Amino acid sequence: MRLHGFVAHSAFVAFAFVSAGSTLAAPRVGPPPGDLISAWIKHRLAVDADRDPLIADARLTNDIVLSPADIYTPVRSVPFSFRGVLWTHTFVDLLSDGYPFSRSTATQALAWDLGMTNGYPGAVDSAHLAPDLGARWAGTQLAKAGVTEAIARKAIGLAGQGAYAVAANYAVAVQILVDKLACYEASEWPSLGLRDDIVQRFMAANALGELRDYDLIYLMRMLQAELSTWHAGEMNMYGRRELPTALRVARVAAAYRDMQGYAHDPCTQGGRHDRSVAATLPTDTTKSMCLVDATDRSVLAWYLTTFDAQTNPEHTNFVVAPAMRMTRLVRPVRPLWLGVFGNELQAHSVNLEVVESLVADQLATDDASEAKAERYTMRRAVFLCAKEIGA
Repeated sequence: MRLHGFVAHSAFVAFAFVSAGSTLAAPRVGPPPGDLISAWIKHRLAVDADRDPLIADARLTNDIVLSPADIYTPVRSVPFSFRGVLWTHTFVDLLSDGYPFSRSTATQALAWDLGMTNGYPGAVDSAHLAPDLGARWAGTQLAKAGVTEAIARKAIGLAGQGAYAVAANYAVAVQILVDKLACYEASEWPSLGLRDDIVQRFMAANALGELRDYDLIYLMRMLQAELSTWHAGEMNMYGRRELPTALRVARVAAAYRDMQGYAHDPCTQGGRHDRSVAATLPTDTTKSMCLVDATDRSVLAWYLTTFDAQTNPEHTNFVVAPAMRMTRLVRPVRPLWLGVFGNELQAHSVNLEVVESLVADQLATDDASEAKAERYTMRRAVFLCAKEIGA
């Protein structure tokens, strides 16, 4: 039996959520719930290809944000058009399921799910219940990632400050496991392969030596499964719409980076990027990004560069040595949809060509829909191939 909401079945679940406190009833920040993209793809799979013209991510992005090339670009004030009978059916279905959307809120949800929004630096008053990580914008980013302060602090404590990109993966993995455990009766955990003892050991550990390799491998396999599928539309404990898993990891890493402070703060007091200080490219190693003001896509690109620097054995970065066990097990983790393509293409995890293929594959339930889903899979392969060769 699946449970509604987050119900603590044992002391460890209560402990894992203790930092969130009353955030389980937090007011909504940002777009409302409802899996807009899955509802849209469901109707697209039901029609012939000539009635389902494929939209390029570049075109959609241009219609939703002001300046696609700007890592700090805001979403346009004019809502996306959502023209056509397929979108009409999508909104009707969502409404019947209890998720009413206007064009404005649907645009916000689409932008959120596809990584086009920033860390919501304006959401910092007490009503929004963001965790306090000792840095101005770190808690705001952790709240968007949907990870509790207790889990975040434990992961960075075990990995060490120098391996914060590594720690972000474990923080999200533990949170995913806690959320899954809280959604099912304890009697169902064994049949579902859910291990509460792993969370207990992780949260109780004072050093990496207290964790078994099996614990870390289990967490990384769970993370890989989540990176390989599509999840969207639920609300997290902080009142934010959930992020796709890759963006959650990137935002936790950004929160950890903010915790370390900056010689020259790239953000203004209001959480916007300081043009005289902030980097304008995710790969700029001479300046720091104002991570909370950057879009999730830009933060993901920054994270991937940072993760490679902290885990690639070709780099002489000995500061991560205390986290070598964690690093060794997280480095091979790749979303399954990546196939033979290079790790750098994970930067496109929330591009429409990738997302729609994952959703179509999950929704395909018979021969006819599976055949139609192949169309999206082929488009993803062509898209990734073009990106890899620089086309």
